[in-house]
Amino acid sequence: MKNIQIEEDLYHYIASQTQNIGESASEILRRLLLGDANAPTPEVPDAIILPAVQQTSERVQEQAPEVVTKSTPERVTEPEVEEGSVFNFINQEEVTTQKGAVGRFLFLLSALHRAHPASFTKVLEVKGRERDYFATSSQELEAHGSSIKPKEIPDSSFWVVTNNNTPRKKLIINGAALALGYTPEQAEKLRDYI
Repeated sequence: MKNIQIEEDLYHYIASQTQNIGESASEILRRLLLGDANAPTPEVPDAIILPAVQQTSERVQEQAPEVVTKSTPERVTEPEVEEGSVFNFINQEEVTTQKGAVGRFLFLLSALHRAHPASFTKVLEVKGRERDYFATSSQELEAHGSSIKPKEIPDSSFWVVTNNNTPRKKLIINGAALALGYTPEQAEKLRDYI
């Protein structure tokens, strides 16, 4: 495996193109450049240099973000029957009136909680490699790191970390929707509201 050094804006672009929880930077680039995430690694001569990317033997300082869940939730075709769909609780205009990415993030999580009050505890399984994203108190989240800026999800007893960048917030929303039984397409639609 080769390592490359990239500028920060390019790194953020690659991270923003994540479509699946746990998708690596290599998979994202393979999908973007070759059009197929499952394609075998092509034989590329060492002399080829990607535009705006300089090959180097130095280790990349930051790794692509990953969201890891403890257990893979069972995915169903439609949202759970005993509870409502989050799409009954939100509309595009309402989301866009929220202040910034954090406001939209908290608004969407609150809507998920309103749609799934009985099963919302499933979001506690959505975690990063080294930190929890959800908890039932700010102290639980603060125990996993400093400067995480925990905020209470409106109208719920759950807390979420908010110091993540926008692509990470999208992954967290996506992971929460999948944990609550939404299809990948529905989770992606919800993620795109941020």
